[in-house]
Amino acid sequence: LGLGGHSEALLASFPTARLIALDRDKEALRLSGERLAPYGDRATLVHAVYDELPEVLARLGIPKVQGVLFDLGVSSMQLDEADRGFAYAQDAPLDMRMDQSTGMGAAEVLNTYPPGELVRILRAYGEEKQAKR
Repeated sequence: LGLGGHSEALLASFPTARLIALDRDKEALRLSGERLAPYGDRATLVHAVYDELPEVLARLGIPKVQGVLFDLGVSSMQLDEADRGFAYAQDAPLDMRMDQSTGMGAAEVLNTYPPGELVRILRAYGEEKQAKR
């Protein structure tokens, strides 16, 4: 969902479409909710991760969909706001969570995980071959 630009374009282009949008970032949901408010009940915004889509659709009583758009990754808002902890060019706490209401931030991981575990994480998820350096 992000800030709702793609969603707004879809709703504007397809007047009979209904949008079910998921995002794990509560701030993105709030901001996109303001943007998509003119579309009323055609837009349903849900705090969830993309792999929860089947459960979300079941909860909403939607048996099938005609299309899906996945816009995955970090948004410009998350990179631009220092307090989100994604931008290393700014002096701010290192957080890096898409959903700041769950889990531990990057600073806590770096300060508590054993070095070997950090190397494993960087290799497995960051595809960083030089992780030991």
